[in-house]
Amino acid sequence: MKLSFRRGGRRGPLTKALPALLMFSGIAWTVACSRSAAKSPTSITDKKISPNPAHVGPVTVGFHLSDAAKPVSGAQISLEGDMTHPGMAPVFGVAHEVAPGQYQGNLTLNMPGDWVLLLHVTLPDGRKLEDQIDVRGVQSS
Repeated sequence: MKLSFRRGGRRGPLTKALPALLMFSGIAWTVACSRSAAKSPTSITDKKISPNPAHVGPVTVGFHLSDAAKPVSGAQISLEGDMTHPGMAPVFGVAHEVAPGQYQGNLTLNMPGDWVLLLHVTLPDGRKLEDQIDVRGVQSS
C-alpha cells in the first residue's frame, strides 16, 4: 500500500479562517487588557488594630482607602469579626471616615484566641470591595 502526501494540497475551511481568527483574538486581547489597565483598582492599605497586641474588649480598626493613589471619600464600611474556629457568633461594627480616605471603626472582641476581621466596603459608585485583617492571639483582659 502506497500513501502519497502532497504539499500545498487542498485547504479546509478552518485553515483558511485561521489567520483571521488569530488576528481577531489578538485584537480582542489587546482591547481587554487596555481597558482593565485603564481602570485602576481601589485598594485598602495601612490596616491597623489598636491596642496591639489585641486583647478581649474594644479594639479600634483603622485603614486607608485609595484609588490610583487618591483618597476615596464617601464609602460605607461595615466591620465583621469572626473567630477562626466554628461555633462562635460574629461581632459587628461600622467604620466612619475620619479624614479624606482614612476610615476608623470599633469592634468588641469577646473571647481570647484568633480572629479574622472582615472589611465590607461599598464605594460611592456602588462597587463592592472586601478585605480582611488576621488578628492572632487575642489575649484575655
